[in-house]
Amino acid sequence: MEHEELTPFYRAVDAPSLGRAISDARKEAGLTQQDLASKLNVTRGTIVRLEHGEAVSLIVAMQAIRILGRDVALVPRFSKLQVRR
Repeated sequence: MEHEELTPFYRAVDAPSLGRAISDARKEAGLTQQDLASKLNVTRGTIVRLEHGEAVSLIVAMQAIRILGRDVALVPRFSKLQVRR
């Protein structure tokens, strides 16, 4: 029986942890910061700021998440979460 490869699930509770999650997802996708910047039509500096949890446009952050093949889920704090396919 073959096992499906599990997709990493990232929990972000603040801007720095969201930035780290985006950085990890970018690396898993085999993209450089410049590659992601080009896809978003922004500068590499914008990606650096995003990955460090610094101020960037919410639109840019959401577009980066989508380009990296991820979604955002808002989950009530302290709730139990089960992710199913």
